[in-house]
Amino acid sequence: MHELEEQIDNLIYSSHIILKYAKFNPDDPDVVIIRVDKPPVIIINTEFVTPYPMPARKTHEFSHVVYGNGEPMLYHFSMGFKNQSEIIANKGMIYILAKFIYGDTPLEYRNYSDFMNEFHLPSWFEPVVKDIIKEI
Repeated sequence: MHELEEQIDNLIYSSHIILKYAKFNPDDPDVVIIRVDKPPVIIINTEFVTPYPMPARKTHEFSHVVYGNGEPMLYHFSMGFKNQSEIIANKGMIYILAKFIYGDTPLEYRNYSDFMNEFHLPSWFEPVVKDIIKEI
C-alpha cells in the first residue's frame, strides 16, 4: 500500500496540485480546494477517522480536481453517490487506482472483490468497480 501511495503522491505533484497534511479533529474530513488562478490544494487530515486507506482518500480528492468542472470549490471527503461531484470523484478514484493495480494484469486475473476489500468500499460500489476494472 505504501508503494501505491507514493505513486498517487507523484501523480498529484506532477499535476501541480499542492498536497498538505494537517491535524484536525478526528471527524473533520480531508478537503480539496480548487481556486481561481492558483494551484488546487489537497489537505489530508492525519487524524481523520475513516475506514478508507490513504491512497483511496488522496485519489478521491485528486479526482475532484482532474475530473471536476474546474470551478472554484471546496470539497469535503465523502464516498457517497448522492451528488454528481462525488460520483465523478469516486469513479475517478476507482479508475486511477485500478489502473495502477491492474494496468498490466490480464482481465481474467483482475478481482473486483479483492479491490473492494483492499479499499474498504461499500457494496454500492460493486457495479462501478466491476465495470471500471473490466475497461482499463
